[in-house]
Amino acid sequence: MTAQDSATGSFDARGRGWSAIIPQRFFRTWELLYLMTARELKLRYQDTILGFVWSVLKPLMLGAVLYFALSRFARIHSDIPYQLVLLPALFPWAWYQTSVLMSAPVITHNGNLIKKVHFPRYVLPFATVANNMVHFVMTLPIITVIILVSGRHPSATWLIGIPLLTLVELVLLLGTVLIVSSIDVYFRDLEHLVEVFLNLLFYMTPIIYPLSQTGRYKHMLMLNPLASLIESWRNLFVYNRLPTLVDLWPSLAFAAVSVLLGMFVFGRLERGFADAL
Repeated sequence: MTAQDSATGSFDARGRGWSAIIPQRFFRTWELLYLMTARELKLRYQDTILGFVWSVLKPLMLGAVLYFALSRFARIHSDIPYQLVLLPALFPWAWYQTSVLMSAPVITHNGNLIKKVHFPRYVLPFATVANNMVHFVMTLPIITVIILVSGRHPSATWLIGIPLLTLVELVLLLGTVLIVSSIDVYFRDLEHLVEVFLNLLFYMTPIIYPLSQTGRYKHMLMLNPLASLIESWRNLFVYNRLPTLVDLWPSLAFAAVSVLLGMFVFGRLERGFADAL
């Protein structure tokens, strides 16, 4: 390898060009993402008796509390059983909320690792999202049972709708966690502000109520990018209805913007992580 090759980075030590290096780096990044996700999955419920059962039990317990509080006491009415209004929306929301909350301090909490080891920093928040996506997938059988017990039946549309909506929510999350995790390194109060904001966002998203009952506030709520996504999850599970572009455009637009903005913000702030930590 010549000095020019070394300076330009055109070839590695074995004389392979970028056509060989780029796929190698890509698979190494995926391998690192897999290992970090597996590590988080093991550590999350380490030394607990129920283990991964908590990933299903916690949203179910919250759903049970909300069900009795809102259907029995607040008496929110709907055209379908209230559990079909609440739970098909609550589980996708739990994936979003938990991922954003856990990713906010993830760079800060791994400060020693960042200072000592060179690796793609974005893998840390991405692993948090992947970890919670696994827990969300584990709740899908529970949703199926609830649908069946309520007298509904899944259809083949689930085979298309679940991967589609999962992809949209995944992209939306990746952009969000890039922004939140990078800014939190320099502004530690952000993780507390994120918690407050998510609590407000919970009530501004059609989770405990269907979007069809929001009346004149419907168009205002649709400015919330999660509104169309959560409503699409409910329509898929309850009515076996695939989302259309008209249904999903706010979420798709925000997902695209958040990823581009997240890449820009993370790329600019990443350079100072080691010094700030």
